[in-house]
Amino acid sequence: MAISLCFVAALALATFGSTYASPFESLSSSLQVSLASGIFRGISNENGTESWLGIPFAQPPIGNLRFKAPVAIVEPAAGVQNASTFGYACPQAPSTSLGAPMNEDCLTLNVWRPANTDPNQKLPVLVWYYGGGFMYGAASNPEWDPTLIIQRSVAIGKPIIFVSANYRLNTFGFLASADVPPEDLNAGFWDVRASLSFVQDNIANFGGDPEKVTVWGWSAGGGAVESLYLYPANRSLFRAGIWDSSTGPYKSSPYAFQYDEPGKPYSSILAATGCAPGPSSFSCLQQAPYETLLNITNVMTAATLNGQLWQPAVGPPGSFIPVRASEVVASGDYLHLPLIAGTNLNEGTLFSTAVLGLNLSGTAETTAFTTFIGNLILDNCTLSPDVIDEIEFLYPANDSTAGGPWHTGDSLFDRAESWYTDNMFLSPRRRFFQSAAAYQPLFGYFFREFIPGNNATLGVYHGSELPLIFGSVPNTVEDELATMMTDFYINFVNDLAPGAPWPQYTPKIQNVLQLLRNNVTAIPDEAVSYDMAPDFNLFKSDFANSPEVLNEFEK
Repeated sequence: MAISLCFVAALALATFGSTYASPFESLSSSLQVSLASGIFRGISNENGTESWLGIPFAQPPIGNLRFKAPVAIVEPAAGVQNASTFGYACPQAPSTSLGAPMNEDCLTLNVWRPANTDPNQKLPVLVWYYGGGFMYGAASNPEWDPTLIIQRSVAIGKPIIFVSANYRLNTFGFLASADVPPEDLNAGFWDVRASLSFVQDNIANFGGDPEKVTVWGWSAGGGAVESLYLYPANRSLFRAGIWDSSTGPYKSSPYAFQYDEPGKPYSSILAATGCAPGPSSFSCLQQAPYETLLNITNVMTAATLNGQLWQPAVGPPGSFIPVRASEVVASGDYLHLPLIAGTNLNEGTLFSTAVLGLNLSGTAETTAFTTFIGNLILDNCTLSPDVIDEIEFLYPANDSTAGGPWHTGDSLFDRAESWYTDNMFLSPRRRFFQSAAAYQPLFGYFFREFIPGNNATLGVYHGSELPLIFGSVPNTVEDELATMMTDFYINFVNDLAPGAPWPQYTPKIQNVLQLLRNNVTAIPDEAVSYDMAPDFNLFKSDFANSPEVLNEFEK
């Protein structure tokens, strides 16, 4: 029997200097490019690439531009700018993986190309957006170094240009309230769109072809790219996309006014800053000291399950998201462009560690399971007993299939991560593919490879495939699979198809590619599950994708 749910989800930081040096660089006056934001001198790297780092693509979002949609640069910087260092990472909780110091003035992008690229070459372009739950991340993170991707593209005769861009996060990028102007809601997504507009207007100066842009994102970055499909701009910004582990595209999408309710993030941040509720609250928060606002955000984030303080919000007409994504998918009214998208076997493990090792059983375990589910949603009063009862039935205690080969025997953890994987990742991907197969070329994957040396409790976890594509392969036994996966993506950027043996997903033949060492092969989408039990697995997806469940989980 389900319990009644109506939960209320309830750091000082030092900034550094304005430069971050890249290793093995040499300045070259021949690497000057003239862009909308100024003239920038890049660097020639010893690894066979040339790069331009920290290029502004919008005005600094500070002062009266804080929380606002990005504003285009109207006056280029004077003189020649040194583009040898990353720009600031956007404000967030402290991290050792950012690769650059933090500051609000963070709307910059980076460009890499093969050495000696002819400016008139018109190479295809791959644009990368990082993940981090819309709360964390930076384009300067060393994990997103594209050197090996570019080197491989040259080696197989399909050279590409790689771009990575910052977008605002957490309170600074996804502040939501009825008092946030509709045109500024989800400012982080407007940043993504602005960076792509900049690419369209300027990438030809680097030797890139603006008509051959592919947009690639992982996790929240995948959700951002999916958002570009569902809520398109009024100009063409790209010709294809890749969504690695998108949540389809958000874990939930509350209405902006829900954040105003007592105990919710906007209400709480007003109380912490001393700003009064109402129409003046937005401008009051714009004037709050940066360090104060960041510290309050970090404290609130640390007190929230998985740090998920903000999610993209649905606003009124004129906002980036005027209607929930599931409704757009159901309508078929979105960009019909080629797409790669897929999920990993154990996407949910990293997000379920809060219930790992609690050693509960019986009623206590079930209560903890439903509490975990409720605490992931801004307004979990929407969850009905009938839906909770069905989740408990579909994800029972002591299910030996939960987690697949990486079943841990921790019943609460296994059922939580299984539900999280299906509800947040697999079901949304299936929902979109079943809608879009009639309109556009689709290529789906299911990553099942456990990389030796990884944590067995986490299994084939969220993001574990990325080192194989970016080339920092953690174990040499994965070299062949890593090369194959990288080639798939390079082929797609060049040819709009990943190549054999990857089949296109069609209404009649709904196959995806299984990515498993020594067993890369096409499998039916219905077989994508922990236990390869198609009927029951599809029943879970159909349940998660039902109008009732989508509505209660605010998708």
